[in-house]
Amino acid sequence: MPVLVICTVLLLSFAGGVVYSEISANRRIREKTLKGFGRIPEGDYELGDIVCYAKLCRKERQDLFTVDGFTWEDLNMDAVFRRINNCQSTVGEQFLYERLHRLSPRGGNDELSALCSHFSQNPEEQEKIMVLLARLGKKASGGLPHFLEESRIYSMPLAPLYSLLAFLPFAALPVCFFFPGAGFCIMFLSICLNFYLYYRVKREIQGDLDRLRTLSSLLWFSEKLVSVLTYSPLRERVLSCLPAYRFLRGRLSGRMQKGYSDLELLQEYLHILTLRDLRIYRRAMQTISAHRAELRVLFESAGLLDAALSTLSFRKSLPYWASPSFQEKNTVIFSKLYHPLLRTPAPNSGSFSSDVLLTGSNASGKSTFLKALGVNAILAQSLFTCTAEHFSFRPGPVLSSMAVQDNLTAGESYFMAEIKSLKRVADAARAESCFLLIDEILKGTNTVERLAASQAVLEELHRRDCFCIAATHDEELPQRLSPQYENYHFQETLSPEGITFDYKLYPGPSNSRNAIALLSLTGFSRSVVARAEALAGKTLTEKGLPQR
Repeated sequence: MPVLVICTVLLLSFAGGVVYSEISANRRIREKTLKGFGRIPEGDYELGDIVCYAKLCRKERQDLFTVDGFTWEDLNMDAVFRRINNCQSTVGEQFLYERLHRLSPRGGNDELSALCSHFSQNPEEQEKIMVLLARLGKKASGGLPHFLEESRIYSMPLAPLYSLLAFLPFAALPVCFFFPGAGFCIMFLSICLNFYLYYRVKREIQGDLDRLRTLSSLLWFSEKLVSVLTYSPLRERVLSCLPAYRFLRGRLSGRMQKGYSDLELLQEYLHILTLRDLRIYRRAMQTISAHRAELRVLFESAGLLDAALSTLSFRKSLPYWASPSFQEKNTVIFSKLYHPLLRTPAPNSGSFSSDVLLTGSNASGKSTFLKALGVNAILAQSLFTCTAEHFSFRPGPVLSSMAVQDNLTAGESYFMAEIKSLKRVADAARAESCFLLIDEILKGTNTVERLAASQAVLEELHRRDCFCIAATHDEELPQRLSPQYENYHFQETLSPEGITFDYKLYPGPSNSRNAIALLSLTGFSRSVVARAEALAGKTLTEKGLPQR
């Protein structure tokens, strides 16, 4: 009797400890999740598995409404993703990363925008789902999109014996009462054998097991979600797909990065002891092969929710933002537009009714302004969010030719790289109404041919059904391309202390020249500066360009 009482007390103490640990873990998750909402995400990190869903979708969708790799790099969209990414789960991060690559061909609102509105009106529901997503967590291996593309079944020769081996440690318990030595020996050897088999086979199927654990957590999340979510279209889709994975629900141990409790740890060891994960592996893979479409719905539903909440957090972290306005005309209208990566941006306002040619000195703000336009054109068509008070344009593919580099290994010059980049943009503009951004057009060759080629290319792009914004240092181009291209410029202020920029957009072409002034500011002799000024004046007179 005393032994029974002691055992009961110990069991109750353990159960109480587990419950307390679980409650504490949930409380920590909730506090951390809510504290981070609306704040600027911090830290740099490798993207790793975050990109795998985008790669899968790129294989499936070969069209202009997917942001290509060149434009993505030109606009530094990896950094933009990190600025936006406040997702609570790996599934959400993968979906958000892909979503930034995918533009709406119609430019209208879709389900992400609808979910943002829904959560804005239902803050309590938003909080509950954020906590659920945090418990879904960020996995060390989040390659679940692998199952969306293919399903492999690893051959396990001893699979028929796994059920017997899983039962053996427990079958030894009665033997211990009658033959303690033999019973404990059988139990010890069977436990060692099971652990050995588990880790031996695990090496062969480790990747799939990690993905199955992620899937198990996703199924758990989906079950909890349908009892919380009131947005009926998404809720009904999740409900319709859950029966296909009834076999797997709760069967695979899924470690949660956030809130890994004592109970979960105990479950993990029990699964190893009983070879549970190995026993259901084959059946699990067969289930995935037969119901890959349902798995995709569950994956994308969770990802969509997390991406929508991350979008809301991004909006809250901004000084101001606006929903985009789409139009049929090739015009761009913007008010207080800024780049989301700048901590202290210089907003610009304007209205472009035709293609635009930007001029101005180096570091005056041309490239940053082009990138701000490009990033906002992407955010407008993916997250329906703009870093501006107003942003209106004609939706379409966004393409750039900006950060061009030579390729020494391929024996490709800088000018050849420029030509290929412009050809890529021009070819795309044949098929679709595009939003084109070109920085420092054809700067890699001599003046005569640069001006001629730049004029010819920009005139051809003007004839296409697209909107082109190009930046140049050539003062003659604005004259040659007027009135097809509107002229705007950025300017600087020179003083004895140095050069300063206000990064503001001004109408008309730039007529400021600071290269010679910088010679003086950096210590060149007065004779060198005077000679440079005389030569520059002579050249400007010959070409009929205005003197400064």
